[in-house]
Amino acid sequence: MTAKRTARSVAVMALCLFMLTGCWDRIELNELAITSATSIDRDGEDWVVTFQVVIPSTISSGIGIMGAGSGSSPVIVYSTKGKTIREANSRSYLESPRKLYFAHNRVIVISEETARRGLNPILDVYLRNPDARETVDVLISRGNSRNVLEQLMQIERIPGNGIREINNREEKYLSALPEVKMYELAMSLSSDSASTLLPEVYLSGKTETDSLKVFEKTTLPSKIRLGRIAVIKKDKMVGWLSRQEGLGVAFIRNTVDKSFIAPACPNDPSKRASIFLGSSTTKLKPSLQDGKLSVKVQIKSSGSLTQTDCGAKDLNNPETIAELEKAAEKEIVTYAESGWRAVQRLKTDAVGFADMAHRKYRRQWHKWEKDWDSVFADIQIEVTANVTLSNVGLSKEPIQVERLMEGKK
Repeated sequence: MTAKRTARSVAVMALCLFMLTGCWDRIELNELAITSATSIDRDGEDWVVTFQVVIPSTISSGIGIMGAGSGSSPVIVYSTKGKTIREANSRSYLESPRKLYFAHNRVIVISEETARRGLNPILDVYLRNPDARETVDVLISRGNSRNVLEQLMQIERIPGNGIREINNREEKYLSALPEVKMYELAMSLSSDSASTLLPEVYLSGKTETDSLKVFEKTTLPSKIRLGRIAVIKKDKMVGWLSRQEGLGVAFIRNTVDKSFIAPACPNDPSKRASIFLGSSTTKLKPSLQDGKLSVKVQIKSSGSLTQTDCGAKDLNNPETIAELEKAAEKEIVTYAESGWRAVQRLKTDAVGFADMAHRKYRRQWHKWEKDWDSVFADIQIEVTANVTLSNVGLSKEPIQVERLMEGKK
């Protein structure tokens, strides 16, 4: 009896295996168009979506941008148009022999015009559809965003990857421009402050580098660069911040990881020192008096002296170090105050004070949230900075040729 049951079980299992269809919905690699970057523009009421698609045969082997010695571009760029973003995407089938594959999409570049008209449709596409990557870096271009995707790069063969690396390293080592992913953009715009900052990407130079012939020279006529910071309020772009203002806002938001500052020399304001900030933290201390909100912004940083043109000063002297630290503190306060004035001018809480106010003053928040713009416009801040120089380098005095010559005598 047991043997019969076992035989039946085996037969049923075998039948089930035959009924399974296996990988019925698989798509072979040679059927996919791997997209490394996308961009979005507007043409009247239509959406123009541009795709930067990798050509695998040109990057599979070989050295340099022409991969495998083929002399071919590593990517191809083309655009589609539609009444909606998804309709534009679907029209790629009219000219592409392969299905667009977004798993390796690194960046999305949005034109300034598109950002000023509203980002809600873009957010809806990326958060609604499983094939869209919500981890792409979001950047703003000052003109037509397709031009950025057409630009080839000298070091990185796939431009989409190169743009993301530039953005990542700027945030890591300079901290003026944020690296914002699509899901972070959605979270920021749905927060109490309903605002965020996005980096600008643009082409510097006179002509686009969209031909491999330019790589026969050591200098490209145009390059991809990061520039200013776009300020987004709710779902629309409302203005720009300079890099200095952006770094100031980063200090207030406590998002400075590492950075460089160049404070004026204490004894000669026409000359500068260079200080690398290895760490920085900011504490916000809000207070409420007579119904008005004020915030103390306390910035604490530490770093090292990487260059000084401040003349003959003994860097082993604690007083000299203290003077340089005060100069650095003054520079950081100047950055923070300029950033604060900029966001107040744009009437946009890009520093996130609404979230802080909601947590600290829950009762008042129910009243403030109805007209937070007016409350934000009246906020007064007091910025203080504390800088510690932990390293001044290998020389206790500024390097000067005259002093070196005297040492030989």
